[in-house]
Amino acid sequence: MEKRIVLFIVGCCALLMSSCLDSDNTEYTVSRDCQILSFSLSNDSIEGLEDVVFTIDQVRGFIFNSDSMPYGTVLNEKAICTFQRNNYVIRTQAIQQATGDTIDVSSGDSLDFSQPVTFINTWADGTTTKAYRAWVNIHQVNPDSMAWVLYQDQIPEGTIQEEKVVVFGEGDAQAYYMYTQPSGADASYHLYRSPVSDGRQWEELPVTGLPAGNIRLSQLTVFKNAFYAISEEGTLYRSTDGSAWVSADEGSTYVVRALLGCIRPISEERQTEALTAVVEAEGSLVYAKMTDETTGWELGAPVASGFPMSGFGNASFTSRFLARVLVVAGRDSENRLTNATWSTEDGLTWSKLTGSDTTFFDAQEGMALIPYDNEDPNTENSFFLLSGIDASGTASSEIYFSRDGGINWSPSDSLIMMPQEFKARGFASIHVDADNFIYLFGGKETPNSNVLNEIWRGRINRLGF
Repeated sequence: MEKRIVLFIVGCCALLMSSCLDSDNTEYTVSRDCQILSFSLSNDSIEGLEDVVFTIDQVRGFIFNSDSMPYGTVLNEKAICTFQRNNYVIRTQAIQQATGDTIDVSSGDSLDFSQPVTFINTWADGTTTKAYRAWVNIHQVNPDSMAWVLYQDQIPEGTIQEEKVVVFGEGDAQAYYMYTQPSGADASYHLYRSPVSDGRQWEELPVTGLPAGNIRLSQLTVFKNAFYAISEEGTLYRSTDGSAWVSADEGSTYVVRALLGCIRPISEERQTEALTAVVEAEGSLVYAKMTDETTGWELGAPVASGFPMSGFGNASFTSRFLARVLVVAGRDSENRLTNATWSTEDGLTWSKLTGSDTTFFDAQEGMALIPYDNEDPNTENSFFLLSGIDASGTASSEIYFSRDGGINWSPSDSLIMMPQEFKARGFASIHVDADNFIYLFGGKETPNSNVLNEIWRGRINRLGF
C-alpha cells in the first residue's frame, strides 16, 4: 500500500513538471552568479564600525559606505568581515592592499581595511570569477571647520561706490538682484540679475525711477513681492520687478528714516507679514510697520536712545514659532557707532537684547548677519555674524556666532575663520542658499573706499555631509 502511495506522488510530480515544460518553451540554465549579497564589518575597538551600512554596487563591483564615518576615525586594527555570497561560489580570495597579502577567506575572518580590500569570488566551474573592491569611507575634513572660496569676481565693469544684493522670486525663478552705484556722486544705478542656482552669469537690466546717487542702497529690501528703498531725504520708493521704480509716498505725511527689515511669519494666523521702519512723525522718530502698500504706516513707540538708524546688520528669523527681525550694531540718530543687538516681533516696539556695557564686539557698522546652522527650520536662533568697520575706519574679518537669538555672542574658533587672502570688509550683502552655502557679495575695506567686486562662498563642512 505504501509503495502505491509513493508511486502516485512521484507520478503527480512528473505530470506537473511535464505540464510546466509544455507551457513554457524557455530553456533554463543555472546562472553563473558570483555575487556577494551582503557585507558588514565589526571591531569592538573601532567605535561605530558595526553600525556602518555598506552599499554593494553589483555592476561596477564596488562595496562602500555612502555615509562616511566620522572625521578622525582610524582603522588601526583588523575588522571582522561578515558577508553572504551566492551558493554556487566555491572560493573567495581577499587581496589586502595594506599588507599585499592574498588569502582565501570565509565570512567571519579578520582583514585589514585601513586600505581597500579586493575580493575575488570563483564559481563552481572553477574558472568564472567576479571581483569586488571594498573600502571604508571616512570624512577627510573636520566637520566643524569652514571652507571658503572666491566664487566669482569682476561681475560689473568699472569701479563701484555702493552695492546691495537681495533675493527676489520663488522656486526656479528665485534670483539675485545686484544694485550698484558706479563711482561718482550723481551716477545712476545699475542692476544685474543671476539665478540663485547660478550666481556666476549675470545679465544687466535697466533701472528707472530712482534718483541718481540719492538712495540709501544698504537698506534696500524685498517685502510682499516688491522691492522697497528710501532716499536720503526719506522718500519711499517701490518696484514690482526691480527695474521700474515709483514713489510710494503718495498721501503719506511721514518721512521714512530707516528700513529695518521684514517680519515673515510661518503662518499669518498669529502674525501679519510686515515691513518695519523708523519714520519721522511731527518731528519725532517712532517705530512703524506697514502690512500692505495700500494701508500706509502704523505708528508704534518712540525710538529708543542708541537705536541704530544706519550701517546695521539685519536679519529676519523665527523663534518659538514667532517671526522676528534682528538688527545689530550700526550708527544711531546722533551718528554714534553702537554694538548692541535689538529685536522685534511686531515692528512697533523693539527690545534691546544686549546691555549698554556689552563687550561681545566693538562698536562698528556694516556687519553682515544671517541665520545659520539651525537644526529646526521653525526655530532659527543661531546666527552667523561677520564683523564690519570700527570707529577708526578699520575693517575686520572676525566671525561671531549667537545660539540664543542674538542675546549672547561668541567669537569663532580657529576652525571657522576667513582665509588669509580674504580682505577684511564691511557692508557686504549676505545670503544662505538651500545647500547651506553662505554667499558674501562685495563689501568695502573702509567707509569711503570702492566696493570689492567679488563673491565669496563658504560652508561649515558638516552642513554639506
